[in-house]
Amino acid sequence: MSVVGTVSSGLQGALLLARGRAEGVRLVDTDMTAAIRSFWAIPLCLPAVVCLKLLDWLATRIPTNVPLALGRYLLLFLVGWLLFVWVSHHMASVLHKQAQWPRFIAVWGYCSVIENTLVAIGGLPGALGFPSMVDQACELVTIGWALWLEWYAIRLSLEVGPLTAMVMLIVDIAIGVAMMAIGALAG
Repeated sequence: MSVVGTVSSGLQGALLLARGRAEGVRLVDTDMTAAIRSFWAIPLCLPAVVCLKLLDWLATRIPTNVPLALGRYLLLFLVGWLLFVWVSHHMASVLHKQAQWPRFIAVWGYCSVIENTLVAIGGLPGALGFPSMVDQACELVTIGWALWLEWYAIRLSLEVGPLTAMVMLIVDIAIGVAMMAIGALAG
């Protein structure tokens, strides 16, 4: 299958998973080529990731040097992504799930596109001036959906139980929080 076909299947699988349909996992190949091609999810996440940063700046303050601040944010996003790939590879080894890891990392990458998009959409009502109750409800629903999607994708693609999937999710969140803290210290 071509790169475009692989990425397209991965995104279709992620959309199925976002709707609670387990067969979405089967649309993603199980080999290392699928895992490598899933890194195309990084640029596909960028519109939502940039939107999230812009929404953050609207809520707080726009930095004096926008290109530098945005560049640092995007670099930390990339470092966090790669760090989770590395950590999850080691965790899969400890869990004796090395054979499932290539599909897992591919599914995780494609689901990240959906997750970032959900969170960005959830932040729009506040930026558009909707009442705070509507804004908070939208954020709660979309963030909850994104967290559930990642947990669900981890369970299915790594073939692990709910607690193990929760630990993997917490590791991913911790890496993201660490990257945000580094960004705040540098900014």
